[in-house]
Amino acid sequence: MTVLVGTLIAIPAALAVLCLVVPSRLGAPLTALGGLCSAGCIVAIALASASGAASPDALSALFLLPVAIVYGSVGLYTHWYIQAESSPGERGEPFRREFLSLTNAFAGSEIVVPLLTNMAGLWVALEVTTILSALLIRLQGNSAALEAAWKYILIASCGLAFGLVAVVLLYAAGVGPLGTHYSPQWSAYVASAARLDPDTVRVAFILALVGFGTKVGFAPMHAWLPDAHGAGPTPTSAMLSGALLSDALYALLRFAAISNAVNGPGLTHGLFFVVGLISLFIAAFFLLQQRDIKRMLAYSSIEHMGVVALGLAFGAPLAVMGALLHAINHAASKSLAFFAAGRLSQRYGTRELAGIRGGIVALPVSGTLFAIAGLSLVGLPPFGIFRSELMILAGGFGTRGWVAAAVAVLLLGVAFAGMLRWVQSASAGEPGPGIAVGERGSPAVYAMLLLLIIVLGVGLFVPTPLSVLLDRSMTSLRQGP
Repeated sequence: MTVLVGTLIAIPAALAVLCLVVPSRLGAPLTALGGLCSAGCIVAIALASASGAASPDALSALFLLPVAIVYGSVGLYTHWYIQAESSPGERGEPFRREFLSLTNAFAGSEIVVPLLTNMAGLWVALEVTTILSALLIRLQGNSAALEAAWKYILIASCGLAFGLVAVVLLYAAGVGPLGTHYSPQWSAYVASAARLDPDTVRVAFILALVGFGTKVGFAPMHAWLPDAHGAGPTPTSAMLSGALLSDALYALLRFAAISNAVNGPGLTHGLFFVVGLISLFIAAFFLLQQRDIKRMLAYSSIEHMGVVALGLAFGAPLAVMGALLHAINHAASKSLAFFAAGRLSQRYGTRELAGIRGGIVALPVSGTLFAIAGLSLVGLPPFGIFRSELMILAGGFGTRGWVAAAVAVLLLGVAFAGMLRWVQSASAGEPGPGIAVGERGSPAVYAMLLLLIIVLGVGLFVPTPLSVLLDRSMTSLRQGP
């Protein structure tokens, strides 16, 4: 297992260096190969963890899966993207090399986060993801991209400052039972829960919710997310939405498990209710008025993170399991949506939804997959998000939080109307004059078809190893290791 984990970390790290020095015509296929190999390593780790391997634990293995989905597909998609979205020939070569290098480095940092159970190390790793993703966001070089990158760094870093204080407070709470000089491992905190100061742990979780919740995209700390997702390169948007939000959620869940072990679940459930409902409310009504295709998908990410928060708030085993599964389903569906939106934007020369009509006719594969991704994101069967949302809401209606579940259904209905309106208008009808019609096979198409298999497959069937990981992760969150 150690060799496998080392290989998983080494692949993107080596590619990040290599892509700076080799021509992009070599760096692009190497990135595709590296993404697929990394995904294979993660699947092997997940299978080993489901079979009983002690390290990484079930929660780490589970949250590696969104990274596998995103990095594996981004590698393929990038092969097309750097040719379609950069200047031809040598003029665009510096952009292509830097983009490939940073993409691999960012993927590597996203891989490291779920592998960590050291609470201080988690904070450091998330800060690294902030720096690398900001460099990718500003890579387009226009004023919107630069503004979005600075806004992202400012808000995310301020949020992580709260997270750092949470780590320090948690460390202070452990000084008595664990000694003055100890490693702030998650397992040590949970094992010593009865001897930790409950008030200090309570404040630490509140600060962690603000700090790491900023990176998750919970409202009202979400202001960076629509700009960053909208202005960044399309593969970067997929990595931000599909993997980075899940990484930050993973860190927050580690804090929640410690808080639950020390103070019981009342505090975490109550705060998750608050951020979940606020996130759903804001996202639902902003989805009604969006005009930019990528910003629409960004607000959809806020909506789905709100759904995850509500699943954790309900606390019922079915709802918690649904929340964990939702993170995986969201990674696949949102990556598919961003990839297809990127293809449509490139063909139509605009990201404005008003300028995109007849997507299925203009791009038969990408347009159809954009419509499918939209149907998945609004929670229709037979896709994976339908399954996980149904689990969350069914669990919620079976608890005292049924009123919140009812409110969530109403807000999801508003989001459904807003999202479906724009997906239908972009996909149906006939393209305008001057829009080329037709689509050839490319690595981007293969990446989207790979995601479609996951989006549809998890909706129809949850493999036994994944079910085992979900069950063990849920148990660790509710009761500790």
